[in-house]
Amino acid sequence: MKWLILASDLKNKDLKPVEDFLDRTSICEVEEFFFSGTMDCAELEKCMNCVSKATHCIIVDGSSLQKSSDYNFILGCLSGKGVRTFIHADSLYNRRYEVLDRSKSSFLQCFDTMEDLLDVIQEDFIAYETEENQKNALVKLMTMGIPFTADSFAYYLEHDKKDVCELFFQAGMLMSAFTSEGVPLLCCATRSDCTEEVEWLLANGADINAVSKDRGYSAVMDAVWRKNFDLTKLLIKRGADLDFISSDGQPILVLAVGNGNIKIVKLLLESGADADAKDSMGMSAREYAVLFKNQEMIELMKKYPPAEKNCNE
Repeated sequence: MKWLILASDLKNKDLKPVEDFLDRTSICEVEEFFFSGTMDCAELEKCMNCVSKATHCIIVDGSSLQKSSDYNFILGCLSGKGVRTFIHADSLYNRRYEVLDRSKSSFLQCFDTMEDLLDVIQEDFIAYETEENQKNALVKLMTMGIPFTADSFAYYLEHDKKDVCELFFQAGMLMSAFTSEGVPLLCCATRSDCTEEVEWLLANGADINAVSKDRGYSAVMDAVWRKNFDLTKLLIKRGADLDFISSDGQPILVLAVGNGNIKIVKLLLESGADADAKDSMGMSAREYAVLFKNQEMIELMKKYPPAEKNCNE
């Protein structure tokens, strides 16, 4: 962030608290510009150069600066550029275009006291930083010719472009967003066996149980479908729902048995998946193991008898 301080006098008593506050943040650049009367061309050019670089502005003594014939022009430039401007507007300040607006819908906000002004900035400082980071990341993506869409994000996830993915995140892309085909970003990363990206998405708020609209699978079902043991284990550890039934009526263990991966079947059973949950055909994973004559799976499932047998015992 680049903060611009406008004041009429270097010795203004309200200048020091503002300088001290911004100095404590240590994460923003600060520039000061002083003027009182009408500026000549060189001064106005220098002022406009400061305004062009600013992301936020604090006007220390609005009632004094308002006497300058250039003041309204500067306010217009700040507002037109979208620079959030905080004005110390004491009892002598004549409010015309400015509004007292704490809801932040206006770029120009007036405060009766410097204490009120600094309190609001301090309360929302992190939000201002986030807003500026989002804007910068979005500009960087646009400069690189990268559309800010979930489809584009999915492409860079699948191709392990971590630096670009970080820009999408900083620019405000939701980690639980869906592509135009209805696939959650987490499923996109899972289908491409991108373990690091899956962990990163989860760490930043992706919905672990989001369901794709093409296959009707959650991410853990995609991992099982891919026969990716490590990703399946990771998603289970992070709390993936193993009781979920896909849109085509498949329980996760039925899918695993159909894939024939004994290691994943064992992991699912150990993690609580139901071997007797029925699919849309009325068949369970246990019954498919018998149908496929997979003796290893049949023996494994004997260690997890149906709930009815447990009750009888």
